[in-house]
Amino acid sequence: MNHLLRLMRYARPYARMVALAFVCMLSVLVLGLLPPLILRSIVDRAIPEQSLNLLTWLVAAYIATNMGLGLANYGQWYSFEVVGQNIARDIQQDMHDHLQRLHLEYFRRQKTGDLMSRVSEDIHSIQEFLGWGFILLFSNFLSITITAGVMLWLDWRLAVATFLAFPIMAVVVLRFDKKIRPIWHRVREELGKLTTVLQENISGVRTVKAFARESFEIGKFRTRNTEFFETNIERGLIEANTQPFIEFLSSLSIVSLLGFGGYMVVNGSVSVGTLIAFQGFVWNMIWPIRMLGMLLNLLEQAMAAAPRLLEVLDAVPEIADAEGSRAAGSLAGAIRFNNVSFAFSDGESEVLTDIDFSVAPGQILAIVGGTGSGKSTLVGLIPRFFDPCNGGVLIDETDIRDWTLSSLRRQIGMVLQDTVLFSASVRDNIAYGMPEATQEEIETVARLAQAHDFIASLPRGYDTPIGERGVGLSGGQKQRVALARALLMDPRILILDEATSSVDTHTEVLIQEGLKEIMEGRTSVVIAKRLSTIEQADLVMVLEQGRIAEFGTPQQLLGSEGFFSRLHRSQEFDAGEEVAQLV
Repeated sequence: MNHLLRLMRYARPYARMVALAFVCMLSVLVLGLLPPLILRSIVDRAIPEQSLNLLTWLVAAYIATNMGLGLANYGQWYSFEVVGQNIARDIQQDMHDHLQRLHLEYFRRQKTGDLMSRVSEDIHSIQEFLGWGFILLFSNFLSITITAGVMLWLDWRLAVATFLAFPIMAVVVLRFDKKIRPIWHRVREELGKLTTVLQENISGVRTVKAFARESFEIGKFRTRNTEFFETNIERGLIEANTQPFIEFLSSLSIVSLLGFGGYMVVNGSVSVGTLIAFQGFVWNMIWPIRMLGMLLNLLEQAMAAAPRLLEVLDAVPEIADAEGSRAAGSLAGAIRFNNVSFAFSDGESEVLTDIDFSVAPGQILAIVGGTGSGKSTLVGLIPRFFDPCNGGVLIDETDIRDWTLSSLRRQIGMVLQDTVLFSASVRDNIAYGMPEATQEEIETVARLAQAHDFIASLPRGYDTPIGERGVGLSGGQKQRVALARALLMDPRILILDEATSSVDTHTEVLIQEGLKEIMEGRTSVVIAKRLSTIEQADLVMVLEQGRIAEFGTPQQLLGSEGFFSRLHRSQEFDAGEEVAQLV
């Protein structure tokens, strides 16, 4: 419950609308008491006295009361909806904003489908309860209490006879709440698992089809879907076993009223008007009690969702601007790793150990090594995707943790092996990091990345929309668009993580010719598998199991009998041989 109370702070900015909801709610309660009393007066006074004038006034009052009740209900439900939708919007915005600030290590540990479930389904549950469920729950308890008081005032004997079934109903509702709570927790967990499988199937559809694993994925989804279905059926059975019993007890209250009340009317102990009024008041109590099960259901859903949302909102961004950090000025681009070691938080061994090297401004560093040697992790330390466990990364002899993240990353251009493009036009993807770029600037970098010709051949040129993650473009085309995107930033440091691995040799040669001009005067760190890329480097680093095995100029390494020398000699067989194969 504490988690849910914490989320109630989202209602504070809408205090006026919440107050309006409470005023309308109280109006509904008060006005709802009047129709039975008016009917009592009509039956007990106006009709026996044959007073047409009194009857007219009472009928007019009855109509006016119900009109006021309708307006109050309108105001109540409208204010509920406004508050609920605002709360949902604000939580979704805060969730999205917080996710943007979290570091890559967090997303490596989380499942995308589960996060999507939290942002959509869990927030919807919170919105329903905080928007109208909470106020309505309070309203129902208040309505039951006030109505019971009026009934006791009218005739305590008839009231007690009517109340006999209500304690049993309360016990049933409380037992229902106790049973349904753990089930809703399981429903939320199963929904997160189901969403994860669906997200992975959709994002990995090419891999699924490439390996003809459609049947396997269908079976995997069917398993999760069945588990979600069975959990919901279990929840439905509990609700089905409870709701009819509540309906029966509700009917029992009416039977008790009519039986005992009819007996009292015959004996002259109670007037007919009072009996009619009691019937109206009983329904004023039955409906809130019936809704109590549904509202407690909403409460349980919200209580199951709240900790899942707060788990994300409470996650601390481990990579953030340090206190007193300052904006980085124009960088020269000197990079130094000072005895850097790094391990993932859930890893048992270090990914990088005692990495120590320097790159002067304007130099090109080529990093080679086998799969799992730590190449991508190493370059990820430069823009502070991760922070080292020991040692420090320095640019221009300043620890990068002394600078703000945005000022650092705006001077680093990156092209990653796993190319990600957004569902937007080609122009928007290239200008992603520099939205104010002119068409001329966009075309210039597209030409350098050897992307202009194929973009011009698209149906709408630079305005051609591309699908999610670049679906609709080949791997090589996506890499060239990503390269143009990085070049447009005019970065002082350029990081290429196998940026040309998906292009053919001829295109790679053309791209490298364009990169010579781009790399001139700026520091470049290139993870490469092809020898043609490595040959352009001023320095070469060979990584083996997270350690530097060789480091120096290409000429120095050729004189040794190490990995790089063997790679170079292999070019007489295949100049395009990949490093991973040689390892």
